[in-house]
Amino acid sequence: MDDPLNLEQPMKFSGFGLIQKREANVYSRLVTNEDDLFKVWHLGIPNIDGGEWKLHINGLVENATQLNLTELRELPQTSVMAFHECAGNPLNPKVPQRRVGNVEWTGVRLADLLRLVNVKDEARFVISKGIDQGVYNNVYYSGYEKDIPLEKALDPNVLIALAINNEPITVERDGPVRLVVPGYYGTNSTKWLTQLVVSDVRSTSDFTTKYYMDRERVDGQIKESPVWDVSPNSLIVHPQNGQSIKPEEIEIWGWAWAESPISLVEVSVDGGETWKEASVEARSNMEWQRFSFRWCPKSVGEYLVMVRAIDVKGNCQPLLQRRNQVSRVLIFVQQRTEFYNES
Repeated sequence: MDDPLNLEQPMKFSGFGLIQKREANVYSRLVTNEDDLFKVWHLGIPNIDGGEWKLHINGLVENATQLNLTELRELPQTSVMAFHECAGNPLNPKVPQRRVGNVEWTGVRLADLLRLVNVKDEARFVISKGIDQGVYNNVYYSGYEKDIPLEKALDPNVLIALAINNEPITVERDGPVRLVVPGYYGTNSTKWLTQLVVSDVRSTSDFTTKYYMDRERVDGQIKESPVWDVSPNSLIVHPQNGQSIKPEEIEIWGWAWAESPISLVEVSVDGGETWKEASVEARSNMEWQRFSFRWCPKSVGEYLVMVRAIDVKGNCQPLLQRRNQVSRVLIFVQQRTEFYNES
């Protein structure tokens, strides 16, 4: 969605490839069409021959193995409905982007593959490597590399994905195979996946240690936190930013999401002075959750509408200076005669 008043305009930056559909109806469905889902990469799209592709699994395992595409397709398949969110520009990590969608992934559970290779007791992480290579931020990288904790890797929702919305994952969509880690930011769902390394230590890749590492000062010391689990976030779908509406009751609605289920969504129509509870749909898998709030403006004028989501652990969206700062739109309530004259 375009943001004509620049309240949440995504930043454009070099070295971080981006194709993003921004039509107003992109966020109106529970399931995002594959063509409408954002595409982001760091190192460019590689040239992959599906017939030659293999997934290597090694490291701290008893039975290192490799699987080709046919062998992977013959294993038991699982589908997971999940939101998929980009963590944003790693050079400006506090700028909200809200590149997000909700899709159905299908593939092999990573936990099943880890049982197949028999992980050793000292293992703590699973490092994932993609075949893409290129220059990012003026540095050449021979591949993209991330890691996730072993505990998360064993989550039954984490997939070695082969399909999106019941269609094979194309090379342009980061296929034929990619890691999908529902509940974690998209940067952890390694694209063009070719290798999994089970390890007792974290990856030393720049994309693990330099980028996608949040840093803040706590008690005079810099605290570093991996950009893993998705913090509570939300998106107002209606009304749209800059929209003019009639002075009558409307439905304010949108989507909320986080690694943990969202238990509460609050809406403010006065720029954060007061907050009221919205209704929010329960989550059945890892999908985003629809919220709605009926509101009738008391008078004509400008209204800054804000929404914040709170998860079951009590984590709440902050007002400012975070990638998940509260969602907001500025709308204009006009007299009926003004509204019709403009239309």
